[in-house]
Amino acid sequence: MNASSSTQASHFNLHVSGIGYLNRVRWVSPKQRGRSAEPFLACSISALRGNAQAPDYTYFDLRVSGQEAAELVEKCMEDVDQDRKVVISFKVGDIYPHQYERDVKENGRKTGEKEMACLIKGRLLLINTITVDGARVYEREAAAHAEPGADDHADDIPPQGSDDSVLDGGEQSQDEPAPASAEQARPVQRIQALAPANAPRPSLSRHRTGARETATA
Repeated sequence: MNASSSTQASHFNLHVSGIGYLNRVRWVSPKQRGRSAEPFLACSISALRGNAQAPDYTYFDLRVSGQEAAELVEKCMEDVDQDRKVVISFKVGDIYPHQYERDVKENGRKTGEKEMACLIKGRLLLINTITVDGARVYEREAAAHAEPGADDHADDIPPQGSDDSVLDGGEQSQDEPAPASAEQARPVQRIQALAPANAPRPSLSRHRTGARETATA
C-alpha cells in the first residue's frame, strides 16, 4: 500500500496491489438521479494475505475504472458466472471502509439474526494477470511490473475458503459509486463503449465448455 501526492492535481492517490479471486461481476444501476445514475461495471475481489499455505482474505467491492480494466473484467464474467476459479493480480485505488448489516448463518442457513460486517470499497484500476482454473490466460505487456514479485504465485494459490460468505446477504443492496478521483476521466462514458449488458460477451476462456447464465446486479 502506498500513498503519493500530485502537486499539479492537488490530489492524494492511495493504491493497493495484490492477488485474489474475482467474484460477483455485474452491472450496477444506482438509485441516484443525473449523471451518477448511469449504470457502471462492478466486481468483488477476495484478496489473499498472510501465510501462503493457509491465507486469510480481505474483501474488496469495486467499481471498475478505465477502458482496459473494464474490457478484461467483462471477458471474465462468463468464467465467474460458471464458478471457475478466476485469479487476478490487480491494483485498486480510492479505497474506504464500508460497514453493512448481514444475516447470521449457521451451517449455511439463516438464523433470523443480524450482524454488522465490513468490507473495502474503491476502484479497480489495473489488472496485470488473469488465471482461470490454474491456466494463465492474460498477462499485461507493460507488466514487467511496477511491483516485482506481486505476480509470483498468481498461478499457484490455495482454493478460495468459505470466508467469502462475508459478501452474502445485506451487502448486495449496498452497491454505490466509489468516491470520485481527481484524475477520473468520466469512467461511465468509457465503459459505455463496451457491449451492452445483455449482449454476448467475449470470454478469455471461451474454448471451455458450459453456457453462461445471465448475471443480475
